[in-house]
Amino acid sequence: MEASSSSPPPPAAPAPPAPIPWEDTARTSTFARLAETVKMLATRPSEAFAGMPTTGGIGTPLVYAIVVGWISIAVAVVWNTLFQGMWIPFMGEGEEAAAVALFTGAWAFGMVLLAPIFIIIGVFISAAILHLMLMIVGGANNGFEATVRVVCYTQTAQLANIIPFCGGIVALVWQIILFVIGFATAHRTTQGKAILAVLLPVVLCCAFMAALLFMGVLAGVASSR
Repeated sequence: MEASSSSPPPPAAPAPPAPIPWEDTARTSTFARLAETVKMLATRPSEAFAGMPTTGGIGTPLVYAIVVGWISIAVAVVWNTLFQGMWIPFMGEGEEAAAVALFTGAWAFGMVLLAPIFIIIGVFISAAILHLMLMIVGGANNGFEATVRVVCYTQTAQLANIIPFCGGIVALVWQIILFVIGFATAHRTTQGKAILAVLLPVVLCCAFMAALLFMGVLAGVASSR
């Protein structure tokens, strides 16, 4: 009797990552999806971006960017208004103090009202610049939509602006970290290329400013002769 040979079963395909909570249609609570997405991007950003689809439209992530961005701007405006208001009593009780108070209130109202427009413009400008940088370093392995989606979700870092005084620095560092992880995951590239793409605009800007300064010095030397 011949011994029957059987090949081992093929390994099971790995389960796809869970969708990023904000785009998980199984969840009905918008607040729960928002809170869980913020929490995941703060504690498990690699897992969050792994579950972020790179296609499917930018409407959903853009709404997320507007919500978290508006919250951060609104809180930052409140802090700024309070700090400015502390100085108004020292200006006396005349028309100058009233004008400063009126201007401060109008500025705060205008910033909060127009914040969604600023956020949308900022998202697309940032995405355009960063996608170009990814193309330059050879890391743009997916389309422009993938970059826009990453930029939208990195707006989570702006929530650090609710921290007085040092919130801006915390937000900047946090957003750079999210950019690197998000681009490396969404574009399936190395973190080295992602870091280079994120820092390249700063390097180019510094080089441009240095060139302008050098040309100004040369012009000043030439005119003094």
